[in-house]
Amino acid sequence: MSEPLRHPRRYLGRAQTLSERVRTYWTDEALEVDRADNYEIRRRRVFFDEILLVTLHSTRGVLVSILPLFLALFFVIMALALRDEPDASRVFWLLAAFFVASAVGAALAPVWVVTVYGKRTRARMHFRMRQRKAREVYAEIAQAAADAQRALALRLAAEIPKPPLPPIPPEVPPLPLSDSDPPSL
Repeated sequence: MSEPLRHPRRYLGRAQTLSERVRTYWTDEALEVDRADNYEIRRRRVFFDEILLVTLHSTRGVLVSILPLFLALFFVIMALALRDEPDASRVFWLLAAFFVASAVGAALAPVWVVTVYGKRTRARMHFRMRQRKAREVYAEIAQAAADAQRALALRLAAEIPKPPLPPIPPEVPPLPLSDSDPPSL
């Protein structure tokens, strides 16, 4: 027996939170969403003919700036602890300034988010400072969903039997012109 042909997946994008990592792949008939929670990976599919909504919006990367802020706070504490040594203190003040600047830059950088809502699941992808890539993925998914739903509607319309035409009624005799004329047959 021959194995069925497996179509390759194409990587589209990812979304990360503090507790999970989500990767989205393109296949011939659906978007595959791999969600990794700790050590468990769950795969879901959003079929193109079941897509209800595709959205594109931008947000700011505030959560990404938390780690550099904590590192800056750590270096400020180290600089204050080493006040007696001016050279070492200056190095820690410079490191703190660097991490504050990187935290501000990360918080102000735009993050473009593409979200695909299906009947049972959703796929989301984040594109940090890549508006063109986000718009390309959005347009590609919207076009594939429209094509798949159009093909499904045509296939369903061809399967629905057309009702038979009603029978043609017999000729109705003309009405008399006045009440005195007898009806003619």
